Amino acid sequence: MIGGSRVSRRRVLLSVVGLGTTALLAACSQSAPPSPTAAPAASTGGGAAAPTSAPVATKAPAPTTAPAAPTAAAAPQASPTAAAASQNVQQLPRNQTLIMSLSDAVNQFTDVQLQNPFMPGVARNGWQFAFEPLYFYDMWWTDQTCGPQGLACKSGEIPWQAESYSYNQDFTQLMIKLRTDVTWSDGQPFTADDVAFTLNMLKDNAPKLNYSVEMKNWVKEAVALDPHTAQITLTSPNLNFMFDYFQWHSDQGIPIVPKHIWQGQDPTQFTNLDFSKGWPVVTGPWKLVLTSSEQRFWDRRDDWWAAKSGFHPLPKMKRIITLPNYQDDKQIELLANNEVDCTHGFQQAYTVPTALQRNPKLTTWTTDNKPPYGALDISTVTTFDFNDSKPPFDDPDIRWAINHALNRDQIVQVGAHGLTAKTVLPFPPYGALKQYYDSVSDILQKYPIDDFDLKKTEQIMQSKGYAKDQGGFWAKGGKRFSWVLTLPPPFFQDIAPVIVEQLRKGGFDVSFKSPANTGTLEATGQVDAFLDVPGGAVRNPYPTLAFLLSKYSAPTGQPAVRAYRWHNDQYDKLVDQLGTTDPNDPKFMNIYHQAMELWIANLPMIPLILRYIYITPNTTYWTNWPNEKYPYTLPSSWHRSSGLFINTLQPAGGAG
Repeated sequence: MIGGSRVSRRRVLLSVVGLGTTALLAACSQSAPPSPTAAPAASTGGGAAAPTSAPVATKAPAPTTAPAAPTAAAAPQASPTAAAASQNVQQLPRNQTLIMSLSDAVNQFTDVQLQNPFMPGVARNGWQFAFEPLYFYDMWWTDQTCGPQGLACKSGEIPWQAESYSYNQDFTQLMIKLRTDVTWSDGQPFTADDVAFTLNMLKDNAPKLNYSVEMKNWVKEAVALDPHTAQITLTSPNLNFMFDYFQWHSDQGIPIVPKHIWQGQDPTQFTNLDFSKGWPVVTGPWKLVLTSSEQRFWDRRDDWWAAKSGFHPLPKMKRIITLPNYQDDKQIELLANNEVDCTHGFQQAYTVPTALQRNPKLTTWTTDNKPPYGALDISTVTTFDFNDSKPPFDDPDIRWAINHALNRDQIVQVGAHGLTAKTVLPFPPYGALKQYYDSVSDILQKYPIDDFDLKKTEQIMQSKGYAKDQGGFWAKGGKRFSWVLTLPPPFFQDIAPVIVEQLRKGGFDVSFKSPANTGTLEATGQVDAFLDVPGGAVRNPYPTLAFLLSKYSAPTGQPAVRAYRWHNDQYDKLVDQLGTTDPNDPKFMNIYHQAMELWIANLPMIPLILRYIYITPNTTYWTNWPNEKYPYTLPSSWHRSSGLFINTLQPAGGAG
């Protein structure tokens, strides 16, 4: 991701800025390894090596003493003899190993040398459960379930590294009280100095690091008042600051890094990976012992602060193996053979019944494994988006013409096989957000987004000087209006053909492509249009609406925090007001209504359908997975909240 943008499924895996495009293209072109649990050649902070014919993951290797500090990632080298010599093999039973695939690379990891969560190009490669948050947040909490059993949880908020937080009266200052018994993996205490250092480091390196732009925008000063009290003074009121950045949920949340390790490093170059020095140093119960392009091995640290203090028992598994993402057919194969315990999730809902038939030990989020199988989460709405600064997409009338050519009912029934629903707003109509749908019903009557009408498309295009050429496509001045819809691989392959066919019937000469460097192209504005899952909103719509603030934009060709590049001064003013207003204040709904009238009239992004997350955990070796009856989090390996289910899983049948 580029300078300060939040990592989430919406960038859908695939901001690759900082990674060599050629290397990523090569990685994505390779087929999945025949047995992803085969132990790969170890990396100890230097260049990656090719996999060997070492034993399967139940006899997983652990590296020996590492060489000097890591260098830039090198292309895989076929050196199985040297690789085998550089590792000791430690055998662990399968029932003591949790195996998960993650979402940020297809078939091979492309960030073998990276454990710096702020460096553009880093994936969710395990750091999301190795680091820990100040708080977790359970987005699915109910009156019956709030977080995992045994943990304090109120209204979804689960204190972790911190005990409490409080704002001053005008929400310009945040005080965070830390637990006194948290330690880093090297034994050093976790303190408020680490919190202050992390925020100031991000501020000082904007826009080069993930989250750096947001910290520069919001943080005036971050200081440690004492070892366990951090004080954050904000540049302007923001009652969402703690929730947005320090209560981990879905793909949202900033990890705190150890000052005693990071101080003096250049964080824009620091890979944070050197086994000989114990890097990465984290507070979580996991130690990285092997990294390769095929998989990573994380071994349990039995000296974890939470177990020593009695805050939380040790996780039941002794090792976590993380694998790359795979296409649906490969995921089914791995799940059917019990080679993985959970995957990133299927792209097509109709794949779920096939997977359930192949392995009766699989389970879904829904009760009795019934449709729609999956769960809605923060990254739920699929949107059709533009570089809104690029002609003719900078014209809202053109965006409306495209919108009228889209038949959402057909996208749902044909593309998504009827296993979802259409939507007209950029956040899901569930939980606390439903009231915000209802409150703009009058605007939606005035501007009917869900209005498939090719006659309206024709009227708009003709009013802009376009006419259909001999091929039946819109053209002006003898030049056809041809453009490309860009998709991040492997996403949206189910609905993209339907969308493109609809647009072509509407007279738009459009095609779609899925380049491996989609993230880079979007971030620098080198796209016409793209599909996305923007995410953001959980408790109120402000986070999603803020994505379109012009301060997160940039001229085409320059990296932008948000790829939309829409600019509207009045919208900026309203959304900034929204961010400083308590959602319980009647003014909040009034400001929101005004902002949405501008949003809907201009249609800077086009909401299409809801998109469920289809994860089918395997209960052969591990049970107590979250589901809609016990919604303590989502069983999503790539999310910040993955540590919650990892720490909560139980061995099947008492094994392990």
